Amino acid sequence: MKRLTVTLFKSKHRVSRNLVPFAVALLVAACGGGSSSGDNAPPDPLAGYKNQTINWGSCLKYFSDDNPDTPYLRQLGDRAQCADIRVPLDYNAPDAQEIVVSIMRVKAPQDADSKPNLFFNPGGPGGDGLEESLGFSRLLSLGNTDSTLGRKYKELGDAYNFVGFSPRGVGASTTIECYGNELVYPIDDTRWGDTAQNIQRINDRARYSASSCQKNPIIDYINTDATARDMDLMRHLLGDEKLHYFGTSYGTWLGFWYAGLFPERVGPMVLDSNVNFTASLPDADITYDTGVIHSFREYVVPYIARRDDVFHMGDNVDDIISDLENVRREVNQAMLSSSAPFRADRDAIEGYVGALKAAVEIEKLYDVNSPDEIEQILTLTAAPDISDPDFAKAFVEKVRVMIAHLKMRNQRDFYSRPESVYLDNEDAVYRAVQCNDEPLPNKNQEFWINKGFELARQAPVVDNSLSAQACIYWDYRTDIRKPSIDSLKDASLLLVQSQYDVPTPLAGAMETFEQLPAAHMVYVSNEGGHGLFLYQTRCVDLPVADYLLGKAPAQRRIECVGKGLPDDPAAPRDNSDVAVSAAREEPASPFEDPELAEELLERLRKATRR
Repeated sequence: MKRLTVTLFKSKHRVSRNLVPFAVALLVAACGGGSSSGDNAPPDPLAGYKNQTINWGSCLKYFSDDNPDTPYLRQLGDRAQCADIRVPLDYNAPDAQEIVVSIMRVKAPQDADSKPNLFFNPGGPGGDGLEESLGFSRLLSLGNTDSTLGRKYKELGDAYNFVGFSPRGVGASTTIECYGNELVYPIDDTRWGDTAQNIQRINDRARYSASSCQKNPIIDYINTDATARDMDLMRHLLGDEKLHYFGTSYGTWLGFWYAGLFPERVGPMVLDSNVNFTASLPDADITYDTGVIHSFREYVVPYIARRDDVFHMGDNVDDIISDLENVRREVNQAMLSSSAPFRADRDAIEGYVGALKAAVEIEKLYDVNSPDEIEQILTLTAAPDISDPDFAKAFVEKVRVMIAHLKMRNQRDFYSRPESVYLDNEDAVYRAVQCNDEPLPNKNQEFWINKGFELARQAPVVDNSLSAQACIYWDYRTDIRKPSIDSLKDASLLLVQSQYDVPTPLAGAMETFEQLPAAHMVYVSNEGGHGLFLYQTRCVDLPVADYLLGKAPAQRRIECVGKGLPDDPAAPRDNSDVAVSAAREEPASPFEDPELAEELLERLRKATRR
């Protein structure tokens, strides 16, 4: 899951100021007649779509010459293919209008026509999964056959064609944006922003984003139900009886929805970092903030305290939290604007801790130094004293970005400069799906305002953006129904979940898992990552790969010890991989090219952080 927070300094999410005129072609669908089975069966309303021919072509149109994936794409040749699929705008009226969903398939190295297709969704909602197929297939092809895990990666990569797609509204498919002439003003994102004027600005931002989006003629048809049906149509066109699927974050919500709609068509389905399907998507925004709070207090700050020799922020958890809570509003605002989202991923922790340390150090100097002087002191004097060069670099970067935010917001007229309301492609789809999937359970404006500030007061790394609940002002016009949790009782799904996941916290994932008796879970303790596979440990990756290869786990819940945060002296260890590798004299990495593999993994991780 992502969080939609439209800010003026482009912190959490990309916000374009170039208002490209909205245009989308709504074409009359060529939906022929025909019967589904038997002479007396009624005509299939989707026959025209199901009988379409996929016109595969080159994928190079989506890649610039300087894209790092372009050489590999050229190397794949005809194994990489792209096409536009016609889908009905409204599945309740399929003979009315149509839109386009774009798809990329990377075919298996051998006997591709006999292999099933594995679909991917990276999350969001609003994430573009078109290139997921390329990333995963390339990663798995790098498996080192001298390694147990590497051989399994290669086996998995050879077993499937990999399919990525741009969900309706996103990327290369028919897209949407939301904009209008209404003016929105900068807001105070911190716990101090509960003034009458700021709350009015928060409400205006929510109201205008809803009204501008609902002016869009296709907005009502951007929802999970329609995307699940698009996915089933693609499954049919590719010739699979069952859907093989890997979804991350919001992609798990999409997977649950599909399994509830089409239980008889569910093949192997891996759901990595799980949204609570027993709740609503707006409720997931609340659990996002509770996830930030939980991981901050129980995982990140204790880690900082254990590594005082590197971070120099103290060795007492309560004192570190107190120092951060005593940072003034302006500095806290700069930290939130420059560093969110605060997630406990292993590979992003240096930036997270760097932002916290930068806030504390800026606060110490704030009353007696100008912003430029603070930047000079901290980058030229404090940073060299940090023993870890990677953390020193992250700290300096955060200082510079936060000082830039402070200087911008300290301008006398900053809070008096409005902008026209605008949501880009990704954020517009996020808003549409969140408000269209089901009616907002609680449309009490006061509830959302109070909840947003209540959570912001619980940790300095939480902003008040939850208060800007646009679904309050959304005219719910969507004729769909979310599948019940009971409809998933027989689904043999595989859930993957970490202990300190922020966007999709463990508590919600477990609430869903406990109501799915046929499902299995790979649970990873001492881990804050979001989107775990490929994790590069046997305990996590072998059950996931084997499941996708047709072998269900023997246990309902597999317990794995995570890698933890870097160089944590007190982290619990699972040394089984080390012992096996030593006994078998296996290579240190399961990949033939570890550096390239890490680069590719980082790109896939970024797709889940939007």
